[in-house]
Amino acid sequence: MIVNDLKAYKNYYLVIIDNKEYKFSEDTIVNFRLVKGKELSKDTLKKALQSEDLNYFYNKALQYQIRYMKGRAEIFNYLISKGVSINNANIILNKLEDTKILDDKMVASSLTRSYIKDKNGILLIKEKLKDKGFKNEIIEEVLNEIDYDSYFDSLNNLYNKIKNKYDKFDDYIRVNKIKAYLLSRGYTFSDISELNIK
Repeated sequence: MIVNDLKAYKNYYLVIIDNKEYKFSEDTIVNFRLVKGKELSKDTLKKALQSEDLNYFYNKALQYQIRYMKGRAEIFNYLISKGVSINNANIILNKLEDTKILDDKMVASSLTRSYIKDKNGILLIKEKLKDKGFKNEIIEEVLNEIDYDSYFDSLNNLYNKIKNKYDKFDDYIRVNKIKAYLLSRGYTFSDISELNIK
């Protein structure tokens, strides 16, 4: 097989090999030395196409992670949903981790801070992180590093927002309804006891 021609466009090169057109990125052109007049084996062309496919999905995963701040498990599921093989998905994820673009602990920490601002308790935060596919070790590490000042500020703000909601009930029922609501938001009995609800 012969590379008949090569044309540069804005984001890709159009390469004509044995009168068939292929689109390749600059990386693939350089890595496989796809220059005019070069002889190629079918195996080399196949490898170049596989490499191009991997580059394409690497860039998709990169954009997805940057735009939506996702962890490894969610990006893996995203790639599989796009038809990427398990092996290639893992290659892409490892490359993202090697370049420090993907860091599950950083993503989990950022999400945890966001969940705290949204007035979620530790139990609900843990559940949400599990649902996103983070490993238990990362979840425990992140939860152990919570800034408890901001955590209790959020809990206090939530309490102040809802404390008058149940005023029509007698004190015993009102207090229990407040506690039940806070428990439903993932706060623990220990967290709630800090409020000294009356």
